[in-house]
Amino acid sequence: MPTESIDQEKRSQEIADKIRAYLTALNTGGIAITFGVAGSLASQKVNPSWAVWPVSVFAVGLTIVGGSLFLAKHKALKRRDNSGVDFKKWYWRNFTYDLLSLHAFVVGVGAGLWQLSCLRLP
Repeated sequence: MPTESIDQEKRSQEIADKIRAYLTALNTGGIAITFGVAGSLASQKVNPSWAVWPVSVFAVGLTIVGGSLFLAKHKALKRRDNSGVDFKKWYWRNFTYDLLSLHAFVVGVGAGLWQLSCLRLP
């Protein structure tokens, strides 16, 4: 394998790791902010049950990122054992799961804003 190809693969893996770290931070931050807002509204006698949907969606995003990490590990082990193995199908591509996690974050933000817009302060 030419060194140019090896360097490109290494760079690709580094970028993928940074994207997963970013998605993990986004979804974890979404959970933290949602709970922070729910806590501050609880002092205004607002039931914090509105936070269930946004937090659930952020948790799904974290689960998808975790799946992406397991998939990356699985692919690395397969490549170690057989350098000719090909992962061309959409479900073998990590960016599919990273995009799903990003989508979950956006949906979680939308769910949180929608739930907040439906709240009425006593």
